[in-house]
Amino acid sequence: MPTADTESGNWFREWFNSPYYHVLYRHRDQDEARGFVQRIMAHLDVPAGGRVLDLACGAGRHSVELHRLGYEVVGLDLSEESIEEARRSETEGLEFFVHDMRSLYWADHFDAVLNLFTSFGYFHSREDDQRTISSVRDALRPGGVFVLDFLNVRKVVSQMVGDEELEREGLRFVISRRLRGSVIEKDIRVVDGETELDFKEEVDALTLADFESYYEEAGMEIIGLFGSYDLAPYDEADSDRLIMVAQKTKGWEI
Repeated sequence: MPTADTESGNWFREWFNSPYYHVLYRHRDQDEARGFVQRIMAHLDVPAGGRVLDLACGAGRHSVELHRLGYEVVGLDLSEESIEEARRSETEGLEFFVHDMRSLYWADHFDAVLNLFTSFGYFHSREDDQRTISSVRDALRPGGVFVLDFLNVRKVVSQMVGDEELEREGLRFVISRRLRGSVIEKDIRVVDGETELDFKEEVDALTLADFESYYEEAGMEIIGLFGSYDLAPYDEADSDRLIMVAQKTKGWEI
C-alpha cells in the first residue's frame, strides 16, 4: 500500500501538500473565517491600512478576509499546494509566499501576526517552537500583537473520538486518533477508488503553561485569552480553543 513520507519532521510537508488535505478540511468555510477575523481584529483595534502577517495561512481564507477589512496582508505557508491555491486571490495589498515560520526575515514590521487553526506544535521541538515565537516577536513593530489559535488540549483529550470514517467528494477517509506521550496523533487513510494512501497528523499537546513559558523566554506577555471563535472567556475544562493574544514586553524593540 502506498504510504506518504510521514517520518517525524516531514509529515506536515507531505500531508499539507496533498490535495486530499484540502478535500478533508474544505468544509471549514469562508463564513467561519470571516466571523472570527472580524471579531478578533475589532478586539485588537488594529487600524485600517495596518500590516498583518497570516502565519501558516493555508489556502488563504483568513488572509482574504483580513484584506477585505482594509489591511495590508502577507500570507506564509510551507505548503506549495496551499500557496498555489491562495495566490488565486492575490491582489494589491494581498500576497502569499512559501516560507518557514521558524525564520521570518522582517524586523519591526507588522502590526499583528496571526497563527490560526492549530498551525503550531508540529515540530516536536521546544527549540523550534521557541525560535518561531521569537521570530514573530522580532517581526512585530513596537506595540504589535501576536494571535495564536491553538486547540484546548484538556478538552480534546477528554473527548477524543478514537476512530471514524468520513466521506468527502467521493473519497473515503478512515481516521484514527490517540494520545501518545505528549503528542496527539491522527492516522488518516485515504481511499480513492482502487488507491489507498496513508498520512499522519501530529501536534504537541501544549498547554497554556507551555505557551506562557515560551512567551516569557521570548520577552512577550499574554494580554488576552479566549476559548472560542466567538471570543468567549477561556476555560481549561470546557473551552474548544486556546486563543492567546501576546505582545512584546518593554525593551524588546529592535
